[in-house]
Amino acid sequence: MKPVTRWTLLVVAVVVIGILLVLWSQRDQQQAPPDSEIAKQPVAPMPPAAPITPKADEPVTALVLFDFDRSVLRPGETPKLDELIAKFKGRAFERVDAVGHADQIGTGRYNLRLSERRAEAVRAYLVGKGVDAGRIRTEAKGEGEAMTGEACKKLGPENRKNQKLVECLQPDRRVEITLVAAR
Repeated sequence: MKPVTRWTLLVVAVVVIGILLVLWSQRDQQQAPPDSEIAKQPVAPMPPAAPITPKADEPVTALVLFDFDRSVLRPGETPKLDELIAKFKGRAFERVDAVGHADQIGTGRYNLRLSERRAEAVRAYLVGKGVDAGRIRTEAKGEGEAMTGEACKKLGPENRKNQKLVECLQPDRRVEITLVAAR
């Protein structure tokens, strides 16, 4: 093979390789839109997104129910607390109040201690989810502020064996959580 033929083949090979490299590097780039009326229309700029802030007067509360004679959070109640914690985000608040309650079955002293343990269970859950422990105030009300009122009075003896009464008094076994807004 003559030297001129070799040089010609070498130049052709380099040009072909160069073209392939250019095409290879452009394969991932977006294609320009076709030249049409749709492509030529101007796009209005989007206004900057303002953060969504809850209204100052919007109360942030939750009510968590407990099983009879228990102070352990029920699995079905924890989503309420998670939702409440999500509402705390971006809000200025002074504190969170967790007020425990009990039903009328049992002695007043026992129910006061039970409602205190319930409030502490909620407090522990909130702290575990990142709420500052120093900003959570717990209080125990015992059986003093029943939600059921007179509705369960005539259901028989006040003891744990009376299932109708235990079921009727469910709303009384609760912790009320309230966000106290910063002033």
